[in-house]
Amino acid sequence: MSNPVVERDQIMRLMDMQVLELRPGYAKISMPLSDKVKNGMGFAHGGTIFSLADIAFGAAANEGCEHFVVTLSTSIEYLRPGALGPLMAEARVIRSGKHIQNYEVQVFDGAGELIARTMTSGYTTTSRLYPEQKSTEKR
Repeated sequence: MSNPVVERDQIMRLMDMQVLELRPGYAKISMPLSDKVKNGMGFAHGGTIFSLADIAFGAAANEGCEHFVVTLSTSIEYLRPGALGPLMAEARVIRSGKHIQNYEVQVFDGAGELIARTMTSGYTTTSRLYPEQKSTEKR
């Protein structure tokens, strides 16, 4: 199966994000800390960090699935400024129910320092990722 986040997400390309590792329930995504994603103080913009975490969640939650998983809610804690690139987000499934998924995403700077973490809940929809494919997923 394919991954719609990795294949089709335009913000991933806009922000130069790269997939480092991907498997069902897990993703590691990196992004350079360029001037276009920094705030006025020269650090990673909070929206940049959130976007990276959201992409990591989406990639992990939709890998190997038959139906779309969409974000229900995300809470984020910013722990320190992202001053050194590249940034890297690591998403891990905490709980995977029939419809509700819970993920923790940690975001690190280029020195390996934890700069943010999220708890994200996702919902498995009834919409197929690829309607033309036959059902093979077991849930």
